[in-house]
Amino acid sequence: MLKNTVIFIIALLGFGMIRLPLQERILEQEKNAGLLEEPVNLSSSDYLEQQLAMVSLGGLRSLVAAVLSMEAFDCFLISDWTNLERRYNQITALAPHSDFYWDNGSWHLGNNASSSYLDNKRLSPLERREGFRKYIQKGRDFLQKGIKANPGSWYLYSLLGNMYSDTYRQPDFEKAAEVYRKARELGAPALTARKEFYALARVPSKSREALKLGKELFKDPRNRVPSLVTNIFVLENRLHVPEKDRIPFRELYPTDEIARDMMTAHLANSLRYPVDGLRETLESLPEANPDDPAPDGKD
Repeated sequence: MLKNTVIFIIALLGFGMIRLPLQERILEQEKNAGLLEEPVNLSSSDYLEQQLAMVSLGGLRSLVAAVLSMEAFDCFLISDWTNLERRYNQITALAPHSDFYWDNGSWHLGNNASSSYLDNKRLSPLERREGFRKYIQKGRDFLQKGIKANPGSWYLYSLLGNMYSDTYRQPDFEKAAEVYRKARELGAPALTARKEFYALARVPSKSREALKLGKELFKDPRNRVPSLVTNIFVLENRLHVPEKDRIPFRELYPTDEIARDMMTAHLANSLRYPVDGLRETLESLPEANPDDPAPDGKD
């Protein structure tokens, strides 16, 4: 059934290509009247995608994008990353204002394809590393292209921030903080401010800016999760903040047991958070009482 649908659509596309020179004037009039969306501006290397975006398919544009997305999923199943990328370029040329397709395409390229290369034992170590890096960048570039087409989408900015802050995929925490901030300006959910704080906390030159944001977030009890609390404490240590200007220790950690629990977990994290002064503080805390119940906490 899918094969027949694809053949039918290809026939429609071919017919549209033949008629294209005669339709350009009509298309321009329809765009000016607001009846058609402007296609995404693509480079000359995206010739096929340009043609797809220009063909007058009327209500079929969404259908073609949906069918091509099923083909892209088939490419994912067999790790055909070259054709998957080509399909998503076609899909987003037809449906440039759908966050869904930009999200899926960037995920497949930046996460699935990069992991596939890294885990491919048939390749040499050099080829595996190069493929891993190349597809991480492809995923980011794809999202940048989506943001260019949808500059008001906080969601796409947030996705890009997630990609930049992934500690397992060549993170760039400074860039992550920048795009999270932009997402916030566009109306992203409140959690995005915490993500911006976590990114800033991992950039030594941004420690003061991070602490300022962290203290502002701490005012809302809903933000007092272990990672935010302990990063504030660490940043105060890193910046040698005078005691009078710090958030009181007992406001950060109501009990020694909570302090010990949070600090130990923070030291063991793999997220590249700073740890200034934690070991020394832990050593200064009284020994834990084994009869005390473990405190509850959120990650």
